[in-house]
Amino acid sequence: MIGAVAWLVQWTGFIALAGLIGAVAVDLLVLPARVQELAGPRVRLRRMRLVGILVFAAASAAELLLRSATMSGSHGLAGAAGAVPTVLGRTHFGTMWSVRMGLLVLLLLAAWTRTRGPLAVTALLSLGVAATVTLTGHAGDWGDFTATAVLDGAHLVAAGAWTGGLFALALLGGRAAARWPGARLPAIMRRFSRLAGTCLAVVVLTGAFRLWVELPAPSALWRTAYGRILAVKLLLVLALVGCGAVNRYLVLPGLDGRRARGLVSRLVRLARLAVVGPSRAPRPPAARLGSWLGREVALALAVFWCTAMLVESTPARHAGHGGHVEAAGAPQRVTMAELHAAGGVPPGWRFSPPPGEAERGRALFVRLGCPACHRVGGGGGG
Repeated sequence: MIGAVAWLVQWTGFIALAGLIGAVAVDLLVLPARVQELAGPRVRLRRMRLVGILVFAAASAAELLLRSATMSGSHGLAGAAGAVPTVLGRTHFGTMWSVRMGLLVLLLLAAWTRTRGPLAVTALLSLGVAATVTLTGHAGDWGDFTATAVLDGAHLVAAGAWTGGLFALALLGGRAAARWPGARLPAIMRRFSRLAGTCLAVVVLTGAFRLWVELPAPSALWRTAYGRILAVKLLLVLALVGCGAVNRYLVLPGLDGRRARGLVSRLVRLARLAVVGPSRAPRPPAARLGSWLGREVALALAVFWCTAMLVESTPARHAGHGGHVEAAGAPQRVTMAELHAAGGVPPGWRFSPPPGEAERGRALFVRLGCPACHRVGGGGGG
């Protein structure tokens, strides 16, 4: 039950953060500046940012309670709430969470203004919020100022701008494409297509690095739970890229009254015919654009669900570090005091950590706030 709740919290947070980043990216990089006829869409984008900030703050509050429950071993809300001050004051997660909430307050103030001026500030603050998400996830295991953390942050921001931009476009038009100024729709969609292409390149490069870091071997994709979830996520991303290719190479040319030409367009058309089949009846390009945008949004939501499951799963690189043997008799309940007395290893379990760096382990032990509850070798830092 806790796992499903944690997945839902993470999923909601990812959607809200992507909506925030995407709304900023579309307003700042896609919509032409100082165009009066786009005042209406910009108001909707500002509302989207406000909703994203508030929902992400609520998801972060729920995540704090869940982390506190896990760290304290509590199964109730009261116990988790009682551990919150300790988590905030003595753990790395608590520090990053406090920084995140401070940034969200500043974002709320910036998003509340009706002028375009604070938009660049909003973009910088959003990058800071994304960094706190990275540093409280698996990438943070390597340290705050490492290549792994930086690349994971770039992956998160690029994915947010891409998928959140899809959310923004669906909000601004989607099937009701008539809301857009007709003469500007093709130019706006081409600008977003270029932005999405750049984001996709960043996502692929940084994602390949994460695969190399997290998967000890290709077989981990089907031998570990983490790898199987990741494999499903990769298939969904491929489907999302395919829908984006249809929009870029087949639908967008039709917005200008042109027919898609070129080798890439022919290949995309053949792939679409093989997967979807021929169209039953020709539809206006704007309606086709809305339909494919809807498919992309649905796939992006599914990708975020897989991402939420991955965040709450043990990385494949740790899959072989622990194991257990079956103990005779009925299952036994172990208290935290008994667990500490046994050195942190439950009775009947084997724990074989991989070779590592002792100094780096001690530094990480202190940075994560472990000395608040644990002692190693009689000292707080090991």
